[in-house]
This record gives sequence, C-alpha cells and structure tokens, in this order.
Amino acid sequence: MNDVMSEKMGSIRNSLFRIGGVAGLICALVYVISLGVYLPAYRAAPPPATVFEWFTLFRTNPVTGLFFLGLADIVIMILWGPLSLAIYDALGQSGKTWARIAIAFVFVGIAVYLATNMAFSMLSLSHKYAVAVTETEKTAILAAGQALVSISEGTGGQYTGMPLVWLAGLIFSVVMLRNNAFSKSTAWAGILGLGLLVASMPFAGYTTTGPTTTFVKVFIAVTYIGGGLLSLAWYIQVGFKLLKLGQRKGKTYPHVVPFGRKL
Repeated sequence: MNDVMSEKMGSIRNSLFRIGGVAGLICALVYVISLGVYLPAYRAAPPPATVFEWFTLFRTNPVTGLFFLGLADIVIMILWGPLSLAIYDALGQSGKTWARIAIAFVFVGIAVYLATNMAFSMLSLSHKYAVAVTETEKTAILAAGQALVSISEGTGGQYTGMPLVWLAGLIFSVVMLRNNAFSKSTAWAGILGLGLLVASMPFAGYTTTGPTTTFVKVFIAVTYIGGGLLSLAWYIQVGFKLLKLGQRKGKTYPHVVPFGRKL
C-alpha cells in the first residue's frame, strides 16, 4: 500500500516538475519575444503619453500596444503559478519557511498584477472609440480610458504585483544556495538578476512618463538590462533542471525529504 502511494506521489511530482520546467522555459521564450517586439517599437516611438495616443496605437498596431502595456508580463505572471509550485517542491524541506513566504508573494503578486493591468481593457476601449459616431460618445470613451489609466496607476498594483513575484524568485534563489536541487550558478543568476529587477522598481514603475534625471535613467538601464538578462538565464536553468527532475525514475529524490519525516 505504501509502495503504491509512493509511486503515485512520485508520478505527481514528476508531472509537477515537468509542467514547472515547461513554464520556466516558456517564460524565457516570452521574454525574448517581448524584446523582439518592444525594442524596435520603442526605437520607432516611445509609448503613448495620452489616452488618445493609446487608442491611435491600438488602431494602427494593436500587438505593439499590448506589449507596451505588459502582454508578455501577463503571460509570465500566469506561468509563475506552476513554476513556483514546482520550485517549492523541488527544494524539499530546505528553507521551507522562506519558500512558503515566497509562494505567498507569488500568488498575491499574480492576483494584484492581473487585476490592475489595463492592456485588454484599453484595447476594448480603442475599438469602441474607433466605431463611435458622435463627439459625445468619443468624449465619454476618452474619459473612460483616462479613468482606467488613473485607477491603474493610483492603486499601485502595477508597481507591486510583479515586484512581489520578483521578490519571491529572489527568496527561492537564496534558498537554492543551501540546497543541492539546483546548481549554485542557477542560485546566483536568480539572486543577481531578480535582485536587480527588484532594486529598479522604486525608480521606474510602469508609467509612460519615464525617468526625469540622468542618474535614474542610467540606474534603470543597468538594472533592467542586467537584471533582465540574468533572470532570463535563471528561467532557462530552472526550466531545464525541473524537466530533468521530472524524468527521474523512482519514488523519492535525493534532495527531497520524504513526507512525514522531519530533519
């Protein structure tokens, strides 16, 4: 009976590791795709500063508009759900308290970010504005768009949702240093990459106004580029490691303390 239960638990863990591994690799892929869309678009013109400019962008190039408003981040945030659960299980009993805190940060961050992101709402309003006939209708839709921007920025959700997830990844990476489930290079890539991204948030945010001083511009560039590339490496390393764990045969894993046994 115990052998059957152990085999079932092993199968469930394998599935979780595989799903988490795929999620991590998709996060990396989405990040690369977003760079391919965002950088050329930003060089051509910065993100819109007014609601009317957003509506115009969505009418002419809706994909760029969605990426400017965080389409890639939406996908990555959703994928962080299975990714974080797989990391949590792979870490076993090592740093369990901190890992639980990280899990809480992940799901709070996902909920906050998805609830406050305005990408698809702005897309919907832009369609309504395009088919509006009277000036009264257009004025009302513009006001709705401005209210959407004000609510999104005023609630602070976009300033806290993703940083909470980055902070969770940072905590996971610190725990990885004392655990043999992941390599030290993976742990340090997460510590440095996600740490830089967290450090950038007090200066950047997700507004369209942009930085106002040279120091802030340089700081944001360094933290975003360095943090982004290192976090990309972290996603790839974690993804492949989880896939490897998902292919293990047997009932237990060397780095995982079996359920019911305390250290």
